[in-house]
Amino acid sequence: KVNVDGSVTPLLAEGWAMDPDGRSYTFRLRRGVRFHDGEAFDASDVKFSFERAKAEGSTNKARKALFDNIASIATPDAHTVILTLERPDGHLLFRLGESPAVVLDPKSAATTASRPIGTGPYRFEAWKKGVSVTLVKNPDHRQAAAVTLSKVTFRIINDAAAQVAALLAGDVDGFPRGLSTQGLAQFKADPRFSVTIGATAGKGILAINNKRKPFDDVRV
Repeated sequence: KVNVDGSVTPLLAEGWAMDPDGRSYTFRLRRGVRFHDGEAFDASDVKFSFERAKAEGSTNKARKALFDNIASIATPDAHTVILTLERPDGHLLFRLGESPAVVLDPKSAATTASRPIGTGPYRFEAWKKGVSVTLVKNPDHRQAAAVTLSKVTFRIINDAAAQVAALLAGDVDGFPRGLSTQGLAQFKADPRFSVTIGATAGKGILAINNKRKPFDDVRV
């Protein structure tokens, strides 16, 4: 898990050790974890998921940066995974904390795109394309007592005016990022709302397509 302050802490692992040459990592997995469908989580799931992401034809967006650098995956027992890398990667732990490194169960992996099954505090309930995604609390999660919301719906609202209207009407409880700046003054003045302004690590790039004429001519 990559935390807000940039630190990396165990999540499905209890801990890890790195060899001095930086090419081998041994992970000790958490015991007693189950997927939302009741299947047990163990080292074989990690091996399956990473080999699936590394396979030819994989569309995993981290394939080249992460999985192509994994030379081998060993599972000496059900709660130990050893990753041996082609070359040392100082970003490995951070990459494993990002969403492309999600661990899936072989029995449900094929339907992940439309009905994901994970091990987290919320279970997938419904997806209305272009409208919303709904999650419900996983009562079997190892830290279920710390999960305070029983149900969460993420609504998709593209129109800036509709975003503002939904907040003012109480149709949505919060807007995490990207809210139109035109409405900020109104929300700051309304005691019902708390407005937090911060930075982002995202980057926008405006580039020229050098494969198209006339930009394919070096003189241009």
